[in-house]
Formats: sequence, structure tokens, C-alpha cells
Amino acid sequence: MSFRPRRALWMNRHHAPRPGWGATGLKGVAGAVYLYLYVPLLVLLCLSLTAAPAANFEAGFVGAWYVKVLRSPAFLAAIQTSLRVALSATLIALVLGTAAALALGRHRFRGQTWIEWLLYLPVVAPEVVVGFASVALLAQLGRPLGFWSVLIVHVAFCTPYVVFIVRARLAGFDERWRDAALDLGATPAAVFWHVTLPWLLPALVGGGLLCFALSLDDCIVTSFVAGDGVTTLPVLLYSKMKTGVSPEINAAASLLLILTVGVVGTAQLVQRLQRLPRWGRVSLGTTCLGLLVVAVGPTPHGAAATTLHIYIWSNYTSEKLLRDFETRYRCRVAVETYDSNEALLAKLQTGVARYDLIVPSDYMAGVLIRQGLLRPIDRSRLTNWHHLDPAFLHAPYDPDNRYTVPYTFVVTGIGYRRDKVPEPVEHWDALWDARYRGRIAMLDDQRECFAAALRRRGASPNSQDEQEIARAASDLAAQKPLVKTYDSATFEQLLLNGEAWLVHGFNGQIAKAARQNPNIAFVVPQEGGTRAVDCLAIPVNAAHPELAEQFIDYVLEPQASAEIVQVTGYGTPNRAVRDFLPPDWANNPYVFPPETWLRRCAVIEDVGAILPRYDYYWTVIKSK
Repeated sequence: MSFRPRRALWMNRHHAPRPGWGATGLKGVAGAVYLYLYVPLLVLLCLSLTAAPAANFEAGFVGAWYVKVLRSPAFLAAIQTSLRVALSATLIALVLGTAAALALGRHRFRGQTWIEWLLYLPVVAPEVVVGFASVALLAQLGRPLGFWSVLIVHVAFCTPYVVFIVRARLAGFDERWRDAALDLGATPAAVFWHVTLPWLLPALVGGGLLCFALSLDDCIVTSFVAGDGVTTLPVLLYSKMKTGVSPEINAAASLLLILTVGVVGTAQLVQRLQRLPRWGRVSLGTTCLGLLVVAVGPTPHGAAATTLHIYIWSNYTSEKLLRDFETRYRCRVAVETYDSNEALLAKLQTGVARYDLIVPSDYMAGVLIRQGLLRPIDRSRLTNWHHLDPAFLHAPYDPDNRYTVPYTFVVTGIGYRRDKVPEPVEHWDALWDARYRGRIAMLDDQRECFAAALRRRGASPNSQDEQEIARAASDLAAQKPLVKTYDSATFEQLLLNGEAWLVHGFNGQIAKAARQNPNIAFVVPQEGGTRAVDCLAIPVNAAHPELAEQFIDYVLEPQASAEIVQVTGYGTPNRAVRDFLPPDWANNPYVFPPETWLRRCAVIEDVGAILPRYDYYWTVIKSK
């Protein structure tokens, strides 16, 4: 009798219909989707273990970059700030979201439908819109940007998730349990703590973990509302990637990825539990305690009475230089980074962002001066002013150098691989050569791309002639099929890994790439390129202008300028700096372009009323 069922079961299995081609195809598609989603993440983890100073699979694998990240004051401060924001936002969102879910789930009132719809708005609205709206609101209220502005916005977009999750859990709650407890004499508070809350606990834990992950990962909204000295880890990673991706950045991104995946996975698991087991409560409590200790612990920089807040391009200063300045002047330096002059302008125009020192490019410095956003610099405090090359002084945007001090200078030209491009590159025509289809990269910069096309035709990069601009637009449109990508951030990485053989780029980043691969070269074409000066300036609402002037004077010292050159790869207007540089830096023509190259270069200037035509043509080119 016992044998027959087993045999019948075996026969049923043997004769069970096999999956058809349709099911197999669906599994294949699902596998391909997962492969597409997760292979880049696995590559990121592998690249974070490479032994080379640039991402390179052939260099072997080590874990030293993770150690470097965990020893970096900038990364540690960003991690601590991220944890403080995420933990605070999670706690507040849980309280507000749970209260809202209970009110919406147990009561009916006029306007409830509209409130429920409004809860979806922070979830479905584009993050850029949320960021702009948040900054506009804070500006109207006159509230300064900083930790509290970031926290308020994070609470705003995290709370709806708590409402959704708790309401879904509340739908399965048997109201008879609550009624029975009340009939037995329990107070409403006791019913909540002993009946309702235990039932909601898995949803609260899951919602809290999800809010923590969302807050920890956010970059776009945070970049809008972050103020002086408030840099979270995602914002720091994004800004550093603008000047190249290194294993150090990959290691930090991998740490963030691992933490986020762990939190989200735990949240999904906990939401499926009827009640939280003991091991889950112990593990969760231990983890929260550890994160809390890190968040509220001392800052990596230590305490200081005065903090100098610097808003600067990523990788545009030296950690060693900052630490030396802190020691000399007994202060703390907090650095926040941006990736475009327009981002800098937007922050300062709000009037609620307060920085002590900024580094705008020359044309943007002129805009800031005209809008009254810069404070005059007390030249009597700059004892190292005499080191500056007069050629970089009295520029049209600040003729008397009343508001700005030149910091670095940038030249735009062509970087190329000598082992891939057989003939010397001397003209802009090389970027229009069909032989290099798919191996050309252009800057993702409207004026720089038009400058290259205009120079190629012998016109000024600041042309206001409609026919010249239209001809340049036609040339750029014809070139687009040859272009692999438009990239202003990591074009030197494309040269290093061989994805691009010719790139339209800046001398400093290509100079650093050439130090890693001697086959990489840089040239300013015969028709000429562009040049720019990045300046040190003090915003009109700076809290510590005297300390900012001391920092300016400090970086004008030849030793400090030499340190900046070796970090950025860009030349400096400091005439004495070469005496403090190693020969391979001091005599590098890519870092300090020769006079013949500089004479070919022109400064990009404001083109006035014709600018909308540039905008129109650029939009058409990029949309094709």
C-alpha cells in the first residue's frame, strides 16, 4: 500500500508537462535583465580592489583602497554627515508617517482624498524639481542652507513611504482586538502600545530601513539644499567623479552599495514577518546602536572654534594643504564641492548659502561681480601677492583685482593616443576625421564645442556672427556620428582605457593621464584653443572673510602652490612655483603650456544677445 502512492507520484513527475519555449524564453529575458542590472555593480566591486592608482583589471587586486577611504578625513566626515541625516530623517519620518497612516486608515474626513494624493507628490516628482522647489522655499523663508535644510527635505520625501507601508500593514489589523482591549478597561494609550504597535512593528522596521536607505543614497536633492560644510557621501562621490574615477572612489561607492543593499534586503525580509523574532530585535538594536555611535561621535577633523567654509571644484585642493592650514591658524576647514559654474551661481543667488571662499572661473567671476555677490578683498593682508605673474592680473572681468585672485589656469585642446593615432595631431580637423569614428570624445560644454568648431573655420570662439555660428552648428551636427560621447568629467579615463583615441579636453586632466600612460599626448591646435583662469573670491555674505583672506595668502606661498599643481594637474599664476616642483612637473608642457600655445588661446567671453542662438543650435545637435 505504501509503494503505490510513491510510484504514482513518480509517474506524475515523469509525465508532467515540460515548460514550453515561451516559459524558457521568459526565463531567458528575465536572466538577461538581471545580468544587465547587476553586472555593472559586480564590475564596480572588482575595480575597487584593483592595485593600480586608476581602475585597471590587469594590475592585480588588493583591499588597500578601502583602508584609504576609511582613513580619509573627507570621506569619514561625509559618512558621518550621511549617517546623521539618515538616522534623524528616519526617526522623524517614522513618527510623522505612522501618525498620518493611523489618521488616514481609521478616520474619514473632508479633503482626505486630496491629502492622500498629495502624499504621492514627493515620490513621483522629479528630484530636480523637488530640489529647486526646496531651495526656493527656504530662500523665501530666509532660512540658511545647512544640516537642517537637508534634514527637512529628507523627512519630506521619506515620510510618504512610511505612510504607504504602515497603511498596508494596518489593512490586515483586526479592529476587534482593539475593541476587546478597550472593553477590558485598557486606556487608548495602552491599547496603542500593547496591541497596535506590536502588530505594526514589522512595517515600522521595514519602513524605517527603507527611509534610511533612501536618505543615505540621495544625491540630487541633497546637492541643492546642502549648505556650507554639509557634504554627504553621495554628493562627495559625485563631485569627485567629475575629475576621474579612481579605485578609491570605487571603494567608497562599493561601501555605500553594500550598506544600501543590506538595508533594503533586511527591510523586505522584515515586512514579511508576522512578528519580529528575538534575533531580529537583537541584530537590529546592535546595528542601530553602532550607527548611532558613529553619527554622534567626534568629527574626523576634531573640534575648532572657527570653521572656514570653502566651496570649490572637486579635486581642486590638497588634503595635506588643508590640514597644514588648520594647524597654523587653529581652525577647521570644511570643503563642499560643485561641478559647474552654474551650480555655484545658483547657490549664491539664493542668498541662503553661506560660504567663506569660492573658486569661480573668470567669466563667472564677472557675472558674480556684476550681481553684487562678491566682497572686496583686503589686499593689505596678502603678503604673497608679489609672487603672481602680472600677465594674469587686471583681467577684463576684474580690472583692479578688487574681488578676485587668480588660482589656476586652464587650456583647452586635444588629447590623443600616440599608439593609436599614427600621425601628429596639429589641427581641429582631427576631431572630424572619419577614420576615428567612435573613438572621439568631445566636452559636454556648449561654448567649448562651438569654440572648437569656430576655431576650425578660423573664426573667433566668441563670434556673434549668425552665419559663422550656423556654420559651426552644421559642422558639429556632421561630426556627431563620429563622436563616442560628450564628457566633461572623465574624458581622460577614456584615453587611459583606450575607449577614445582623440578627446577634446582640458590640459590638467590629460597631464595627469599622461603620467600614467606615456602614449597620451596633449596639443593646442594650430588654429588656437581657449584658456580660462579660476579665481579665489569671497562671497558678500561670508561669515569669516578675514580667515578667507588668510587662506588666500597661504595658497599664494610657492610651496602651497606647488602642492596644488601636483594635485590638480593645472598650472598656477605663481611665478615662483617651479622652483618648488620636481623637474617632471616644472618642465611639463601639458601643465605649463609654452608661450606659443598660450598665444593661440582666447578667453571665452559673454556673447550677449546672440547667446540664445548658441543655445538653440546646441539643443538641436544634442537631441539628434
